[in-house]
Amino acid sequence: MPLPDFLRLGAQLPGGFEWIILLIVIAVLLLFGPQKLPELARSIGRAWGEFRRGKLEVERQIQQEFATEPRTSGARLRDAASELGISTMGKADAQLKLEIARQIDSATDDKVAFVARLLDATETGATPARLRELIIKSLGV
Repeated sequence: MPLPDFLRLGAQLPGGFEWIILLIVIAVLLLFGPQKLPELARSIGRAWGEFRRGKLEVERQIQQEFATEPRTSGARLRDAASELGISTMGKADAQLKLEIARQIDSATDDKVAFVARLLDATETGATPARLRELIIKSLGV
């Protein structure tokens, strides 16, 4: 047999990857039988769909985390001031900080906790008194 004919015959035979796939198909047929194959294929399809949905959900959450701009300190100050009932119209950040520091002592514990979250002045297990200290420290007054 001439070499070109031999090479053409070799190109028509399955390679290494094709043999692996063929062996897997034969093994599945022997293990499960032809009656169980449709059920097995449905199960694999459902599992693959769940995997893809989970992957898309994680990707969506990651995109949301990076898509949202972090709020500026000025916006957080204005939100905290509004929560404490302080008018923010035409006031500079320094003036808002002073008014928040004055109001935080007389605010309810719920408002103190909310303002602390707004200003990122939280600590695990902190009491309302400690949150007041953290808020004043974060304001820098």
